[in-house]
Amino acid sequence: MDSSFSERLQSWLSRVSRQGWMDEKEIETLFDAGEEPRASLFSRGEKPLVVAFFGGTGVGKSTLLNRLAGEEVARTGIERPTSREVTVYLHHTLPREQIQARLPWERVRIAAHHNDHRRNVVWIDMPDIDSVERGNRELVLQCIPHVDVLLYVVSPERYRDDSGWRLLREQAQKHAWLFVMNKWDQGDEIQIEDFVSLLRQDGFADPLVIRCDSRQNLAERKPDDFGKLEEIISRLEHSGGVERLASHQRQLMQQTRHRQIRQVLQHIGEPGRLDQVAGEWKKLWKETLVQLEPSLQWSAQSLAIELTGKKKRQADLSTPGDALSLDLWARKSLADSLDRLTLEAARQGLPTAPLKRRLEGIQGQLEARLQQQVQRFLRQALARPGRRWRRAMLWIFGGLRYLLPLAASGWVAWQVVLGYYRGFQHGDGFLGVDFAVHSLLLIGLAWLIPFLSHRLLQPSVEKAAAAGIRQGYQAGLEKIDREVNEILLAVKTELETLRAEGDELLARLGSEMAIADERPNDPLLERMMIHKPS
Repeated sequence: MDSSFSERLQSWLSRVSRQGWMDEKEIETLFDAGEEPRASLFSRGEKPLVVAFFGGTGVGKSTLLNRLAGEEVARTGIERPTSREVTVYLHHTLPREQIQARLPWERVRIAAHHNDHRRNVVWIDMPDIDSVERGNRELVLQCIPHVDVLLYVVSPERYRDDSGWRLLREQAQKHAWLFVMNKWDQGDEIQIEDFVSLLRQDGFADPLVIRCDSRQNLAERKPDDFGKLEEIISRLEHSGGVERLASHQRQLMQQTRHRQIRQVLQHIGEPGRLDQVAGEWKKLWKETLVQLEPSLQWSAQSLAIELTGKKKRQADLSTPGDALSLDLWARKSLADSLDRLTLEAARQGLPTAPLKRRLEGIQGQLEARLQQQVQRFLRQALARPGRRWRRAMLWIFGGLRYLLPLAASGWVAWQVVLGYYRGFQHGDGFLGVDFAVHSLLLIGLAWLIPFLSHRLLQPSVEKAAAAGIRQGYQAGLEKIDREVNEILLAVKTELETLRAEGDELLARLGSEMAIADERPNDPLLERMMIHKPS
């Protein structure tokens, strides 16, 4: 895994956490820093094999180290320097200045060994990991990332003491392991079988357990597997052992990352689940509207009566202010519908934080959104009250109130002039009482009929206000529904993007793992590496 992949992975995980799909602590727990690739002890030049000795107090690490090194490089006794510090044994030809690791140098001692057969081996004698000193634990954790092979030493009477093993188990998958039951002169095959059984429970399919008797007196030594241990160290020291260890560790890291990414994808869920959430929202919202309808109808009528009864000016009627506040039951019904939507997302197995974060933007503004729409439609209703056909008839009869009386008056005037002319020509009587009465009746009816019709068609301000308020409620509820659906779509798009990037990371890892699988396996490394389920 190169740096570009690590950067893409970190960027992806950062967005997963920042957008609320997975808690940052959950990601940190899953992608433990202890699973990062191990660091090299040497910054440049030849990379020797780094073998570290771990074990409890009194198991004979120093005597085993001396036997492997072929000389007295480590002092033995009750109070060893390495009981509280780390000793790094380099071949005397290896330049010390190449060690560039970040180590606690105040507790690290560098010494030389002269075994030319182990020129490419660096021995590290670690503190007793079962020591009561808490600083030993920190020292071990600082040094262990630079180790290739962990040589874990036990004794027949203490092989079940797991106080040190618990510390190292966190680092298990990063390194190759060799297990040595030292002081074999005091041991039995049953103990070996029991120890192997314990290691298998921790993930080793076929662990390498070496029997060693490292006593000074050669004649007293019990037959053991020390030659096999030397052969393993030699194979790892030569023939590209360090590179094969690094390659094997990279493969294991790829498997681990592949499993971790799949766990993240499983946690954040499938985008298709949001379609089901959207479908449930339609049902929830429909139920909410049915529950709200009687309350909103009553509120609209009551508010219209209150507004038209107290205020007369249209400008006042169109700016009702706090009078539009919903009752407690209506506000609770709207809030409950959004809470039920979040619960539905959880029921579908989706993280609720991304949806809840967006819904909070409108959850506190539900009443304000309704008030805004009600005020807008109330102004429109009062500015143009009544339906379109009613307004048209009102306009027609409003004009007829003036046109018909004028037309009737014009006709009567014409008849007066015409009668006067005829009377003058023939000497007949001029007009008469009947004509005057009929003329007045005609003019009166020409005015009265359109006037009364206009009055009857005049819309009620109260009804217009009530209609406007109802339309505002409807528009406001439709806007809330539209915004919720837009939020669901945005959350789905965000999830699709994250899953697509996660699938790309998996595909890249999968191709690298396929290439690695084509390489022949190293049976020795297979036995030395711990295997976690992928």
